[in-house]
Amino acid sequence: MGFSTILNQIIILAILILCGSIAFRLKILQETAKGVIEKLVFYITLPLLIVTKLSSLDFTAEILRNGGIVIVSTYFILFIQILVGKLSAKLLRLEKPQAVIHSLHSMLGNIVFLGFPLLDALFPGGEAILYAALYQLVVNTVMWSYGVYQLNPNTKEKGLSNLKKLINPNTIALSIGLLMMILRIRFPQLLQISLGGLGSTTLYLAMLYIGILLAQTKIHEMIKSPDVYVLSFNKLFLLPVVFIFLLKFIFHILNIEINSMAFSVLILESAMPCMVILVILAKKYGNDDKLAMKNFFISTIISLLSLPFVLYMLEIFGI
Repeated sequence: MGFSTILNQIIILAILILCGSIAFRLKILQETAKGVIEKLVFYITLPLLIVTKLSSLDFTAEILRNGGIVIVSTYFILFIQILVGKLSAKLLRLEKPQAVIHSLHSMLGNIVFLGFPLLDALFPGGEAILYAALYQLVVNTVMWSYGVYQLNPNTKEKGLSNLKKLINPNTIALSIGLLMMILRIRFPQLLQISLGGLGSTTLYLAMLYIGILLAQTKIHEMIKSPDVYVLSFNKLFLLPVVFIFLLKFIFHILNIEINSMAFSVLILESAMPCMVILVILAKKYGNDDKLAMKNFFISTIISLLSLPFVLYMLEIFGI
């Protein structure tokens, strides 16, 4: 994929985000629209995108092998990210509440609302969505266990009570899509066109959602924290480039074969800006949700520059 194509796709995302922000500023979209769009994406369009894309794939040994590598590699990526987050929080001498948000946001990226639409646009066909869904599954296992414990060590929501949250429309869609792919079950053409078309609206709805979130923030309050820029540099620039070379080295040493699409999904999902859901979780557990919002805002803006850079590095040095 040419760099101009990649850059054009990022510009398209930026325009869509801007449309969401303008619509909110002009009160075309009200506060209630945010909740409606979030539910539409999470419960309807994204599950349909996953199911229709996966069910149209042919199940092969290569996809099975790459999927397993993606799962194991994702845990490795998250482990490195949280280590770097803890180290940078210590070097910045952040207080414990801020250090927790800093380290968790070093690991947790906006892989659903930004990652899925971007990957589907860059790699149409469905295979990239499969690897992205597996990446999300791994992230969820870590977020609802380690992440929740870090936000509130005294919480009673531990173990199975949190892991039950892994059962959601997207993991159900992943399971159904995988089953249909393995059994070679296809939707009738009319269903594929209608449900697939509805699923494809995820890109536009998700970008409108992000645009509303950004429009609700007070910019002058967001740009004053140096630790936010350190976090953004580590997460958006430094670590993705490190992962390109580190994973290539590990795969070479261990003689592991992975195709370029699966490798690109790993790197791009690791390079996503800070996860918006962590803002909600921080508020729920009485942590520093204001810092979480700053992380989300600044990293999302910077990602419009960093993602083309990461994609360019993938094109030059990727598999």
